[in-house]
Amino acid sequence: MKNIIKGSEPGKLISYRENNPQGTWDNCKKNKNRRKEIQQRLLDDQGGLCAYCEIDLKAGFDTEAADFRVEHFHPKSDTSSSHNWHLDWRNLLACCHGGSMPDIVDALNRFSSPDHSCDVPKDNENWDNIILNPLQITSFPPLFSFSRHTGSIHVHYEHCSAANISHIIAQKTIDKLRLDADRLKRLRKSILNKINDELRGMVSRGIDLQIAKETLAEAYLYKNNDGHWPAFFSTIRDYLGDAAEKQLNVIHYAG
Repeated sequence: MKNIIKGSEPGKLISYRENNPQGTWDNCKKNKNRRKEIQQRLLDDQGGLCAYCEIDLKAGFDTEAADFRVEHFHPKSDTSSSHNWHLDWRNLLACCHGGSMPDIVDALNRFSSPDHSCDVPKDNENWDNIILNPLQITSFPPLFSFSRHTGSIHVHYEHCSAANISHIIAQKTIDKLRLDADRLKRLRKSILNKINDELRGMVSRGIDLQIAKETLAEAYLYKNNDGHWPAFFSTIRDYLGDAAEKQLNVIHYAG
């Protein structure tokens, strides 16, 4: 999980909420143009990545095969107050299907039921004070580290302490959202192996290790023409270490 900076609220969502203060998300998304505007804004804000696991979202807004859906961080079913969580812009995130959909795009790599993650185990649970909200974590330093050999995710205790974030809540985030699911470990390990092979190849050709890392950081850690980060951004960032932090500072990374 990486931090997310919310952009401006979509105009069609504002208009719908003003006209339907108690409206539901299901009714809101029935309008195709309104749904697409909201989804596109979420995709843009998140750099094309799932808010939880950081897999690259496959939008395809008009197809069931898309690996993309709108997640409500605080359960929209909560009626304990007059606040309408269905239509709260800051409560909406873009999320993958967490391995739960057999007819998803790239199903061979993305379907792993019952090995679910992200909002699938979360469902309608209120985990506001139990897990991290990606809108409320820092850009620097990164809060998680990753094993190249297994693809596993771990809490970076020192960085959590520096960011004044509870390592217990960070660990709960991994556990509750199942961010160490076998599917995710496999996908992260594949990316790490690829970058490691590139790094070793550069070093074998006589390129200094640090220069090689900086070169790879420049090659990977940037937004493409669609404004998207590479899949598993935090995994790549952790592996490239100081070179990644240098690159992110150069491009004025914020989220």
